[in-house]
This record gives sequence, C-alpha cells and structure tokens, in this order.
Amino acid sequence: MSKIKRTADNGVLIMGKNFSIIFFLLLSVSIVPAENNYSGEHKERVKKQLESDLKKKDAILKKMARFISESNSAVLGEGIKFNNPVEAEFITDIRDTEEIHTGGVIVPVIYGYVNTGALNMRSEDSSASPITGRLKFRQRVEIIYQSDKTEVINNMKAPWLLVQSENGDEGWVFGAYVSDDFPSEPDKDSGTTGWEMIIPAEGKITSRFGKRVDPVTKRRNTFHRGIDIAAPEGTPVYAAESGVVSKAEFFKNGYGKLVIIKHRDNIATYYGHLSLISVKRGARIGKGEFLGRVGSTGRSTGPHLHFEVRRGNQALDPESYIR
Repeated sequence: MSKIKRTADNGVLIMGKNFSIIFFLLLSVSIVPAENNYSGEHKERVKKQLESDLKKKDAILKKMARFISESNSAVLGEGIKFNNPVEAEFITDIRDTEEIHTGGVIVPVIYGYVNTGALNMRSEDSSASPITGRLKFRQRVEIIYQSDKTEVINNMKAPWLLVQSENGDEGWVFGAYVSDDFPSEPDKDSGTTGWEMIIPAEGKITSRFGKRVDPVTKRRNTFHRGIDIAAPEGTPVYAAESGVVSKAEFFKNGYGKLVIIKHRDNIATYYGHLSLISVKRGARIGKGEFLGRVGSTGRSTGPHLHFEVRRGNQALDPESYIR
C-alpha cells in the first residue's frame, strides 16, 4: 500500500516499493502595470506577455499529464497510482489585462545615448544576427529590455539591449555602446568615429562577422573575422577607403591572394581570396580605386571576397564602417 503525503510547497511525495517520486509544479505569471493614464502605449506589450505566460502554463500542464500517464503505465499492477499534485483550477489564471493591478506603480522609461560614431541594430541579441538598422552618435533611444546574454567586443564585456529609437524602430544593440549621459564626443575605443567606407565589391553578403559554422572544417562556434561577399570570379574589387597598400601577395594561411590597406587611426582593411592583384606594396590608393578581382584562392569553398576591418590586430565588424 503506497503512502501519500502533501508537502508544504504543493508537491506530492509518493512512497512505496522502495522508490519515491516528487512532483513540483512551477508556474510563473508576469506582473505588469495596470491600465492608467500613462500605460496605454504598453497595452500591446502587456497582452503579448500574458499570452506567453498562458502558453507556458498550458505547456507545463500537458507535460505533467503525459508524465503522470506514462508513470501510471510503468507501475500498472503494482497498486500505485499517481495524481496531479495541484489541480488546474487552483492555478492563477489571468486572462484580461484589466484584472492586473500593481498598486498604481508606473514603470519608468529609461533612455540612453549612442556613444559611438555609428551603432548597428540587430534582429537578435548577438553580433552574428542580421543588421536591421543603424543608429547615429548622440541619438537617444529608449531601453526596453536587457538580455542575459553578454559578449566581449573590442575588449569590452557588456549585455545586449533591446532599444527603440524615436521613430519607432526597434532592435538589439551592444550595451557598451550606449551610455546614460549625453556624450561629448565619440568613444574612440568603443566603435567607429565617422567612417564612411564603401562596400568593396558588388555581391551578396553570405557570412557575417562573428561566430559561425566554418564552411571548410564544419566546426561550430568558429569566429569569422570579417564578412564574405559572394560574387562571380573576376568581379572588380575596390578600396573601401583611401590609404597605403601594406601587403599585396599570396598568403598560405588561408587568405590566398590578399591585399591589406593601412588607413588613419591604426585602421586597416583586408581583401582576401583574390584571383588578381593589381596594386603593389607601398602604393597610395584612393577610396573606390580598383585593386583586384574576386577569386577563390587560399582556403575557400567558392568565389567570394573576404573583407575585414582591423584596429591593430583586433578584428572589428566591417558593417559598422560601411555606409
């Protein structure tokens, strides 16, 4: 004969036949501001959160029902039967935003300011996600949410922030590039400072800056130091910015035929996998000037331009510099 004891936390401890099983039901319902003169703009956000909470609750109940059914099947004939530790009707079920109350507390609006020359907005809280927009220096944004994900970019570790610009655009930005106070000048250590490079070749960006699956080794979470622009072999490649050619040769480390151009502020651009190099080391080259052609030399799976932007030995996101 099994024994059933009800625990203080609404779990059920079932003992018998030298084994014990503990069921715990953990449900969370988000508390959000009540309707008042200031919360109208958050109405839609409230509804979405409630819908999400209800879906999570239903998913937990379904999972528990399956577990209990499978458990009863496993001990069939043993004289043991498992039941729900908490009946569904006793679970708080809020289905109308009018039923939510917070004692009149209004969530404050938090603003921040872009402290770098240009800041990319992304679709997700990751530097590997697609760019959906771009913010300018000193632009004010509303900080909607802080992700629990952090990254290290330009030697700075910070969380990702979901922000909304004054024109209503929303996106994720790296938190180190947003400050509480109105910045007096761009932070040169944290991003771009007015660069307006051109895209060096006409084609489609097939791989962005950040973590990815390596197309050759198939290893996961390898770090891609630039962007790949897929284009037919022979497509012209142009200097993204004016500078001095510091390298123009074949490299065995995977770049194949590579051109490196040095620019101001210790910035350099890399142009890899070229089929043809038309410039020489030490030559001055202007922005938009022809330097070679797209190829597939070095470690490459097909014709494309591998384009990098670096400050010293540190790789930066090229899309933050291109206009």
